[in-house]
Formats: sequence, structure tokens, C-alpha cells
Amino acid sequence: MRQIQQIQQRLRDFGEPPDLGLGERSQSQVSVFFTRPFLALHYATELYTARVVLALALELGWELKLRKGATLDELIEDFAPQSRTAAEWMLPFLVEEELLNMDGDRYCLKGEPELDLEGRRAFADSEAPGHGANFELLDAVLRQVKPFFTEGKSGEQLLFDLTIFPLWLAFFRNENLNYYPNNLLTLIALREGLPPNARVMELGGGAGSFAQLLARDAAEAGYLDRISEYRFTDIAPAFLRKAQRDLREKAPGLPFTFSGLDINKPFDCQNLGGGLDGSDGLFDAIVGINVLHVATDLQDVLRRLRGLLKPGGRLILGECMKPDLARPIYMEFFFKFVKSFTEVTLDPDLRPCSGFLTPEVWEKALLAAGFSRIKQVPDIRSVMEACPTFYVGAMAAEA
Repeated sequence: MRQIQQIQQRLRDFGEPPDLGLGERSQSQVSVFFTRPFLALHYATELYTARVVLALALELGWELKLRKGATLDELIEDFAPQSRTAAEWMLPFLVEEELLNMDGDRYCLKGEPELDLEGRRAFADSEAPGHGANFELLDAVLRQVKPFFTEGKSGEQLLFDLTIFPLWLAFFRNENLNYYPNNLLTLIALREGLPPNARVMELGGGAGSFAQLLARDAAEAGYLDRISEYRFTDIAPAFLRKAQRDLREKAPGLPFTFSGLDINKPFDCQNLGGGLDGSDGLFDAIVGINVLHVATDLQDVLRRLRGLLKPGGRLILGECMKPDLARPIYMEFFFKFVKSFTEVTLDPDLRPCSGFLTPEVWEKALLAAGFSRIKQVPDIRSVMEACPTFYVGAMAAEA
């Protein structure tokens, strides 16, 4: 397989991990992101996602039109209106991955479709054994999502039902090398400025993997006693119930409190209890990992979060970072069927597109919302230069 050979060459060509200026302990921890298993898994997942997207296009019956050359409108003319949002991402992504060609505004499929999923999965298993959660989830999306196009069914309903929920739990784990950078970089940003007796709130805590990593790291490094409260929140009752049931055992030592929280609603009308009533200056740190990109009105949410921080308190966001807003990246595939990802208030300067943003747009948005002293962890563009397909970073911004 030509692509696998290209990956192997890239792995051979990759040199020493770059010095990210994070300090000895943090540098040692992030070095895993520049090892052969991590990079092989990352590259293989990108190839696998591209083949899943092409397989979906063919299952939708687009092959004949693509053989002749077709516009986006021609491809989706017999499908539910919501298909446009997903197709507007799928088709350019397949061009980016060299599985389709462009001729003006027409997308073209030439030659035999190259859909070998098993070969890419086998390669990933040989390089990073035990890290198949990404592939299991991609396979499930392919099985489930066709009615999104053909029947107009909700992406949330299709992709977050009880059959797929365990796969999401497996994906959002620290043991999943593909997801782990999201948590680790955010952890480094949080602990660098954690004051004594810190009150910390996590937005959209989900499966609880960040809290588990924080508890383990804080116990090992001796800063667990600096946290006086850890408020775990989530919008989904299933995640919140699971956290209340499991986290005190899985993240021992963290002083948990729990609240349901929808960041897109006013904080003072959500019956959160425990003093979280919209008053100023409640928290020393607010943490959100891949949460704030689903803010319907990003500026409004950022301003309201700043109001919950004490003076000098910090908002810590860990996000998938795009190198270019116009360039589709494989991590977006899961979410292009989800309204909270795609239906947001746009602003040409501060929120020019839905979903994931570039580091520069995040900085503009934070500054416009009144935050200052913004620090990237690590310098995100430097990492992208060293590893062009590394799409994760964290930011800390002071209230």
C-alpha cells in the first residue's frame, strides 16, 4: 500500500522530539507524542478516516455521479437538507486526501476506489497495539449515520445511542493515545498556575478522563492539597450520573462536587446549587476540553465564564487546533453530524466558522471577551511546524 509506505518513510524521517520549553517534567510527559507508536497511530487514523468517508459516499450511491463529475448540489439533491453541512466537509476532505479530484466545482472519482480498511487497521495494530478505539468508533459511525442523509434523522440520535455510548467512553480515555494529548496539555496549563486552596470547575467533564489524570498527576507531584473544590459539570445526565457513581474511586483525593451545566444557558437559572448562581469570582480556574467550540455564541459564553472567575483566575481550554480554517482535518468527521458543532453564531473575525478554530482565532476571541495574558501550552504553531498534522493545544487566559 502506497500510503502505508509513505507513513513508514515519515516515521523514519522524524527526528528528535522538539524542545517545547515546558520544563523538564512536562517535556518528559509530552515526549510520548513524538514516539513512533503515537505518530503511526495518528497517521493511520487519518488514512482510515478518509477511507470511511469514501465508503460512506459510495454507500449513499454517489459513485456514478462522481465518475461523471458532480457538484455538491447534484450529489445531495435527493437527500435531507441537513446533508449539505456534512457533504460540504466530506468532499473537500476527500480531495485533501487525494481520493477525489476537483474539476472546477465538480468532484470526480477516477480509477478504482481504494477502500482497504483492514490493511490500515492492521498497520496501526502492529505499530500501536491495543489502541483500536478510534477505529471501532469510526466503524460505528459508518454503520449508523446513513439515515442522517436519507431520512433526515438527528446526528445526535444516531451517534450517541446506547449501542455506541461504550465506544465513546473507550475513545475518551487517557489510555487512548489518540485522545490523550487533549488531556495532558490541558493538565500542564492548569497546574502551572494553580494557587493554594484553588476552586476548579471543569466544563463538560464527560467520561471523567481529565479528572482522573489530574488526580493521578497531582498525587504523584504533591499538589493535590492545593485543590479545595473540583466542580465536575456536564450537560448530559448519563455522563453526570456516571461521574457521580465512579469518579471518587477513579480520581481519589479530588474534592468533588457535581452539577449539570449547559454553557449555552445563563448560569443563574440552571439550579446548580453550591453557590454557582452567576456571582462574580467563584473559581480560580475553569477548565474546558473540546467544549468551548460548541458554544452557540462564543463571545457571550466566554464573557460569562470570565465573570465566574476570581480576579487573576484562569480559563484553561484544551482544543483541537486547526492549522488553517479552510482545511478539513480528520478529527472533524465525528462531529459534522452534530448540531451543537455546526449550528453556531458566526463572526467574520472572532468566530469565522463552526467547529474547531486556529490558535490565532482563539486568541482573538479570548482577548475580545476581556481575557489577558494568554499563554499557549505549548507554542502551538511551533509544534505544527515540527509535526504538521499535530492538531492539539491548550491555552490559559487570565480574567
